[in-house]
Amino acid sequence: MNPRTKNLLVRTLAGAVYIALMITAVFVFPMMPVLLCLVACIGIFELSKLTSGPTDHVSRIVLSAATIAQFALILQYGVQKSTFFYNAPTITLTGFLFSIPIILICIGLLTTISELFRQRPLPVEHIGTALFGYFWIILPLGFVAVMTRICPQVVFAFFLLLWAYDTFAYLGGSMYGRNKMCPHISPKKTWEGTITGLVLTIVMAMVLPSIPYFSHLHAPLWKWALYAIIIVVFATFGDLLESVFKRRADVKDSGHIMPGHGGILDRFDSMLLAALPALIYALFVMVLK
Repeated sequence: MNPRTKNLLVRTLAGAVYIALMITAVFVFPMMPVLLCLVACIGIFELSKLTSGPTDHVSRIVLSAATIAQFALILQYGVQKSTFFYNAPTITLTGFLFSIPIILICIGLLTTISELFRQRPLPVEHIGTALFGYFWIILPLGFVAVMTRICPQVVFAFFLLLWAYDTFAYLGGSMYGRNKMCPHISPKKTWEGTITGLVLTIVMAMVLPSIPYFSHLHAPLWKWALYAIIIVVFATFGDLLESVFKRRADVKDSGHIMPGHGGILDRFDSMLLAALPALIYALFVMVLK
């Protein structure tokens, strides 16, 4: 077996395992916060290497503790059964929202104290990077876990449309790609691939309501189309954002934990930036009508 075929096989198998885990987690709620907690911890480790170097142990510990606390809270409320006096999805969302400022204050205080004693250059940049790690990695993944408890249908649709866009954009770029979108950041990303991905993802989004699993949302087609557009736009910027970090660190991949794909941030980059705007839209426009 030649190296190219072997790499394709490994990449396909790793991708299949990833997709199987994510889809299973949508239908088995306790699995989602546990899985995304692990993803977030690894993502924080990779971000730390890309921004502060491999020796920034304090920021990793602080953000890992914040990650565990965030997802433990989601899991604690989410596994409860709803009763007349206790609505588990609502309590899960409320607890998640109230935890955000508390966790942010803890991250800010602990990283600030750390920088005061360590006396490193650019302390403000290190504090900002830690807070950015919460907003870019922990917060959106936490909201995905919460939305899985509230309405797994919109989360499943989110995954399907996100993966469809990645696939369609890759195929469109491979066949028709000529004009580079941001050659100084991501040389392989083209306008043709992005537009192909956008159009076909919108088409797929408008087909989803015909599937019984999604039909109970009762959202008109234009809402599904807008859902797809939000996902595509923010997923594209999410991919470019991670490319900026990799270019700055002069590395090809954020890590090597996923054979054939690179690191966690390489696989989840588009999801991280798209999750909050897309799922907030879905919550208020498609779920809480």
